[in-house]
Amino acid sequence: MKVPGSMKSSMRGNREWGGVESQRCVVCGPENPLHCDARTGADMETQTVSQNATPGSQGFDRSSLDSRIQAARAALEHCELCERRCGANRLAGEPTPCRLDSDTYCAKRYVSLAEELELVPALRVYWGGCNFRCEFCNTAPGGFEPRLGERVAADKFALELHAAVAAGVKTINLLGGEPSLHPHTILEVAAAAARPLPLVLSTNAYMTAEVLELFKGVVDMYSVDFKFGNDRCARHLAQVPCYMKVVTRNLAFLSEYAALRVCHLLLPGHLDCCFRPVVEWLSAWLPESRFHLLTSYVPAWRAESDREIGRLNRQGEVCAAVDYLESRRLDWSVDADGDR
Repeated sequence: MKVPGSMKSSMRGNREWGGVESQRCVVCGPENPLHCDARTGADMETQTVSQNATPGSQGFDRSSLDSRIQAARAALEHCELCERRCGANRLAGEPTPCRLDSDTYCAKRYVSLAEELELVPALRVYWGGCNFRCEFCNTAPGGFEPRLGERVAADKFALELHAAVAAGVKTINLLGGEPSLHPHTILEVAAAAARPLPLVLSTNAYMTAEVLELFKGVVDMYSVDFKFGNDRCARHLAQVPCYMKVVTRNLAFLSEYAALRVCHLLLPGHLDCCFRPVVEWLSAWLPESRFHLLTSYVPAWRAESDREIGRLNRQGEVCAAVDYLESRRLDWSVDADGDR
């Protein structure tokens, strides 16, 4: 698939989280520090959406893996793997917002039954490093650490994943941190595997179009965490610019060729600004997508001391969210706390 021109945005940003001057968005003006050219609204009307794919059903030419690995490795020299497009040389260990270099470390992995029925048992694999700084992150600060745990060696790791599948694991769920920041490692593991692996990528969907092309046919299913319904909350709670245009662009792109599940964590006080806009966008543009609402929010990391999100969801907020979902045309589900 040819990458649409609008997806090849010339976004450039800072390499550090603080202490340096932000570059300004040449399109959006001084409010946004990055260029955020992306498809939205009517630009997506001509797309054909397919949700028939299932984990393990995707096919691809395995002979293309070598060239994809080379492309992913080369991209590390001037990193533009996410839409921060910091340009850092990760091969040389230059500082990056995600704090990653060229190595991938696995912080932990375990078999889980806490997934949808068709995906379990699932092997959850956590890789370090993240390009977001969500105030409420339940894996922080460990999930931000780039070298926590065991360094991933592709050959050995592929054998372990095959052994897990042989023992009854249905899917391999890559989490983080943010696993899409490790395309070279994902491709190297796929190339080292004797057979295609049932890979599920749990992601914040802030990757560039080039990364999506590298993963095409290698990753069977995407579980996208659609965190915010507007750019203001994304900047305030996760230090992320141009959020909506990037994530909605990538959701539209993914819906064309991969199994897709969209999740949203209901944040206290964010029913109108985040939850409803997320559901409205999905209802309008991806009505066949599978949507899962998480209501059992517990303040974590910096959220514990935050006046706005430093509390549990109130029963009225959860009920209002479920009532709203019942009025929309989506294939939706909700966690146990949302059952009534």
